[in-house]
Amino acid sequence: MRDRHAAHTVLLYGSRARGEETDESDVDVLVFADIDEGFRDARRWEGLYLDAFVLPTALAAEATDEMLKLIGSKVLLDARGLGAALLAKVEARDAAGPTVLPESDKRMRRVWAHKMLARVRRGDMEAHYRHHWLLFQLLEDDFALRDQWYRGPKRALRELLALRPETHAAFVRALAPAAPMDALDALVRCVVGEEPA
Repeated sequence: MRDRHAAHTVLLYGSRARGEETDESDVDVLVFADIDEGFRDARRWEGLYLDAFVLPTALAAEATDEMLKLIGSKVLLDARGLGAALLAKVEARDAAGPTVLPESDKRMRRVWAHKMLARVRRGDMEAHYRHHWLLFQLLEDDFALRDQWYRGPKRALRELLALRPETHAAFVRALAPAAPMDALDALVRCVVGEEPA
C-alpha cells in the first residue's frame, strides 16, 4: 500500500485483525493517502484476496458509523499518528451506541417485511428476487429494531447464536437451500413481529 498508493496510514481490520480468519478470509485494509478521491483496490495478493479501501487523508479525522468495522483493528502503518487517533474515536463512537431509530422508521421496517413476504408468495421471478432481498435485509433489521449495532453478517450471526438463539435458529432454517415458505414466515415474525394494524 505504501509503494502502490503512497499510503501513510494502513489499518488491518476484519477477521484477520481479530485472529478469526479461515483459509478463505480476505485481507481487509483501510488505507489513507494524500489523494482527492477515494477508491477501492481489490485483487489477488500473495495467494489471498486483498480488499483495500484507499481514502483521502481528511477522512481519517472522522469516526462515522461505517468506520465501526475498524473495532479490533491493527495498525500496520501510522506515519502521521492518524491511525491510532482514528481508532480511539471509533471506539468512543462504538461505546456511545447506535442512533435509535424513530418509532415511525421501526414501523416502516415491520410493514415493509410483511409487504415483501406477501410479494414473495406470488412465486414469479421477481418474487424469488424479493425472497433473497428480504432474507438479506432481515438480519440488519433485527439489530436496528432492537437499537443495537449491526456489525455485518459474520459477527451478527455469532451474536445471535450467543444472545438470541431462537432468532439464530429461525435464520438457520430460513437460509437453508430450498427452505419452505413457512420458514420465511417464521423468520419475519421472529424479527419484526406480527404485521402492524
